[in-house]
Order: sequence, then C-alpha cells, then structure tokens
Amino acid sequence: MRRKAIAGALILFFFVGLYFFSGDAPEERRTVGPIVGEADTDVSMSGVEMRLGQEGRTLWTLRALSASYDQGQQVVLLSSPNIVKSLDGRDIPVIVSAPLGEVDQATSDIRLWSGVHMEHGPTYLNSDEAVFVQVDETIFLYGDILLDRQGLQLRSKRGDVDLHTWVVNAEGGVEVIIAKDSFMHGL
Repeated sequence: MRRKAIAGALILFFFVGLYFFSGDAPEERRTVGPIVGEADTDVSMSGVEMRLGQEGRTLWTLRALSASYDQGQQVVLLSSPNIVKSLDGRDIPVIVSAPLGEVDQATSDIRLWSGVHMEHGPTYLNSDEAVFVQVDETIFLYGDILLDRQGLQLRSKRGDVDLHTWVVNAEGGVEVIIAKDSFMHGL
C-alpha cells in the first residue's frame, strides 16, 4: 500500500513539474544530455525537481538537469540527478549525485550510475552504482566503493548504507586504511 502511495505521489509530482516546466519557450522542452533521442520516451523536460513528503515533512528532493518519462516501462530517466535526503532527527542531510539515474514508478526506488557521489557531513562515499530502496530506507552500492571519513578509508566491491542508523556494511575485497594522523589524534 505504501509503495502505491509513493508511486502515485511521484507520478503526481512528475506531472505537476511537467505543467510548470513546459512553458512556451522551445529551450525549456528540449532534453539535455544522453536522454535525447530515446525512442520509447513519452514525455521529456529539462530543469526537473521532484519532492517526496510525508505528514507535512519533505523526505527527499530530487533535481535533475533533464528527465524523460517512459510510460510503458514506468520509469523516469534522469540526467545529472542530485538527491537531498533528510534523515530523521538530524540537521545534516545525505546528498547523492550521479551523471545518470532513473526512478522506478512501480517501486519508487531510485537507481543512479556512472559514478555516484554521496556525502553526509564529513563522510564521503563514491561508487559506480547505487540503488536507493524507499521501503527499507537503504542505499545499496556496487563497484569500486570508497568511503572516506576524516582519515579513515574503506574500499570494497559491494555494500549498503542504512539511512536510519547510518551504518555502512561492506563486502567483497574489503580494505580499510587508517591515516597515521587520524590515529594519533584519537590517543
């Protein structure tokens, strides 16, 4: 039921955004970047912003340089997506960006790829691909993961981030590097 409500909200926000961003100027209707020329695209626009909220509180905001909607696949394809995710009880949001992405309307999951960058305060995390699963409030990471937090670095091939606890799990050739300077500050 929650997934249907979230999917419905995303579709509503998409069409509200279409209404506000589809002015008379031809440059506003053009798609920018790799989405141009998609044969199965039903709608495309530039300067996109989508928000998901619950009980009067914004859960996340997604901005993209351009987007196109494929009704058959129920997917919004994104160029240069940037997500700002508010965490419960915390002032510092999680910011996630990538060159390419998509929002699955059926599940409300967001997939980003081609070099994902995530930050939360002093913590930076890079990966090849990331999938934000709404229901679990978890971001799954794939390929060349690098987590850096003030002198502590972790490398792996797969992992996930629980957005409730901000616990990062890593697997697949995990390597941890502790900078000598950061180790000495803790003593």
